Amino acid sequence: MIAPLARLLGRPYRYRELEVLHEISQAFAAMTDIQETYGRLTRRIAELIGAQKCVISLYDPETREMVGQAPGYGVPDEIIPTFRYRVDTLRMTWNFRIDGAMVKNRLGELHPAQQEYLKPFDLYNVTVVPLVLEGRIIGMVSMANKPGGFSQNDVRLLTVFAAQAAVAIQNAQLYTHLEESAAQLEAKVHARTAELEATYAELAASHARLRELDQLKSDFLSNVSHEFRTPLAAIKGFVDNLLDGVTGPLPDKQRHYLVRVHDNVERLSRMVSDLLDLTRIEAGKIELVPETLDVAATIAEATESLRPLARARNIGLTAALAACPPIWGDPDKVHQVLTNLISNGLKFSPPGGRVTVSVAAEPPEMVRIAVRDTGLGIPPGERERVFDKFYQVGRVDGERPPGSGLGLTIARHLVELHGGRIWVEGGLGEGSTFVVLLPASVAGGGARR
Repeated sequence: MIAPLARLLGRPYRYRELEVLHEISQAFAAMTDIQETYGRLTRRIAELIGAQKCVISLYDPETREMVGQAPGYGVPDEIIPTFRYRVDTLRMTWNFRIDGAMVKNRLGELHPAQQEYLKPFDLYNVTVVPLVLEGRIIGMVSMANKPGGFSQNDVRLLTVFAAQAAVAIQNAQLYTHLEESAAQLEAKVHARTAELEATYAELAASHARLRELDQLKSDFLSNVSHEFRTPLAAIKGFVDNLLDGVTGPLPDKQRHYLVRVHDNVERLSRMVSDLLDLTRIEAGKIELVPETLDVAATIAEATESLRPLARARNIGLTAALAACPPIWGDPDKVHQVLTNLISNGLKFSPPGGRVTVSVAAEPPEMVRIAVRDTGLGIPPGERERVFDKFYQVGRVDGERPPGSGLGLTIARHLVELHGGRIWVEGGLGEGSTFVVLLPASVAGGGARR
């Protein structure tokens, strides 16, 4: 480093001068906050050259002025920002690009406009070197009041300083801009986080309110269902007595209307039972009493209970049973699942269609029960929705299907309570197959795990 500097400066330099330049170079390399280092750098270069004052100015593209940057050396901080040297005036009095560094060892050598700008700084000589970066003048280093005047050697030293300072100032500005951007980003993140926290709090409050409303709805449905069961049972009993001839023979027309009343009471009773079952399930009030169940016997019981409905709709109902282990489940709840699935198949199959119940072992430790119908089928996008409350797919005859729309919902809840799974297969025109997996029973009772 010494030899190049010696050649640049025109003569061998004292080690102290080189040490100071090296110190300044290291300071520039470590510089991140330019404002904190202006004073140290201007002091070190001024001491090296032997001047009493030194200030760095930067170009402001908005105002087209060279603006003094505090702190400097030998100049009060409050005065430095008042130095705002218009570039148009500076170019008229001295052009750095044409004339190079400006050296005025007597104040009278300055242009009158320069003397006016520099009057507050109490100068008797001055040297100014431009800060050049990538061919652009980004500022200048002004040094003043050196006893005996500035030599060409001083100018060369100051030029070395200015070349390093220009790069350091740009790096510091980029670092400051990066810090400001990071601070702005952090502020935005904090603001967004606060918004999200507020939104989360609102959602939590809304969720709590919805849960409260849902609980009130469930309680209401449960109470209404209970209240409906008693009068429905009374109506059904009276109608059954009338149809059984307890009050004497009935004319055909009266019997016809009473049969209609009986059928609708049965339908309403089933809907009330479904509502009551669902509210109990959602409230966690359903308790399973599991035992080892023979699959074939359980399916046979469910199919036989629905065979009259199948005959009434002219739909074949068969069971295809393969050898498989027993299941571990609550007899009433498993029967209810099978009844809901089979009746659903009968509901959506056309006259002349068929509903088939099959069973097989599902390795490693499950039993697979499938209920297949010959209805129109379920579009892929609706396969999950059919298990939602009150959701119903249109029937093949175009009519709205009877029922509450809760059968599949109840079936899903009961299957999951057993630790099983339920889903539907098949697409449009292929019919639907509802598949249930239930845990197999082990010797001595209990589900396989």
